[in-house]
This record gives sequence, structure tokens and C-alpha cells, in this order.
Amino acid sequence: QKLARKEDLQLSATINPVTFDVELIDDRGIKINRKAMSAGEKQIYAISILEALGRTSGRKLPIIIDTPLGRLDSHHRDKLVENYFPFASHQVVILSTDTEIDKNYTRLIQDDIARTYEICFDGKTQSSTIKEGYFWKEANKEAV
Repeated sequence: QKLARKEDLQLSATINPVTFDVELIDDRGIKINRKAMSAGEKQIYAISILEALGRTSGRKLPIIIDTPLGRLDSHHRDKLVENYFPFASHQVVILSTDTEIDKNYTRLIQDDIARTYEICFDGKTQSSTIKEGYFWKEANKEAV
């Protein structure tokens, strides 16, 4: 619910104990067709399932998420950055582009960031190197 754009939409989930298939049911008892969901809705659904699995396990599990905001509109992006990333786990690794976690989002989650690294691809050598820092430096403080 905290990640959904349609805040008034009440969903429940059922899990088939044999196949472990998850069904979403709306407040009228109608099954939600996942094939009809937008790419962004599917991504939010997948993140929600991962969060539920992590909580159900009772273990501290790290979260690694690649290109987390690429398919999302600005509303869903805001919800993930504000309500998910800071609380998802004790350790969250976000592999993002500079347009996903931009300066504004970096400032929003600054207090939750332990370290940042940038993967730099060299076209000449066809290899990547890792350097400390993010895509830019703030005037007084680097995002680390």
C-alpha cells in the first residue's frame, strides 16, 4: 500500500500452497490480471513480493536492486525513494543511473547512505572500473 499509486485501492493477496503462485484480489473480490498491469505496476508488485518474502523469512536479508526506477513514473519513483529504500533492509544496494537517483533523491536519502560507488565503463579497453563517489560532488559533501 505504501508503494502503490492508487492509494484508495484495497488489495489482498492469496498464495497457492502447492504452486506458490500469488493472486491479487481487489476489494470487490475480483482477481487482478497481472498481464494487464503496466510495466511500472509489475515492478512495484515484484518489489512488494520481495519485501513480503524478506519479512516472512524473519532474517536480515540484504536487498540488491538494479535499475529500480527505470520503468516508473514520478509518483511511483517518489514512493520507492521515500518509503522503500530507507527501510527495505539493513543493507540495500542500489544499482542506478544518474537520472534515476538524481541529486534531489540523493539528498532525500543522504542520511541512509553509507557509501556510494560509480561503475565507469572504458570503451577503449572494454572494461569497467569502480571508483568511490556518485555521479557528481556536492559543494560541501559528497554522497558517501
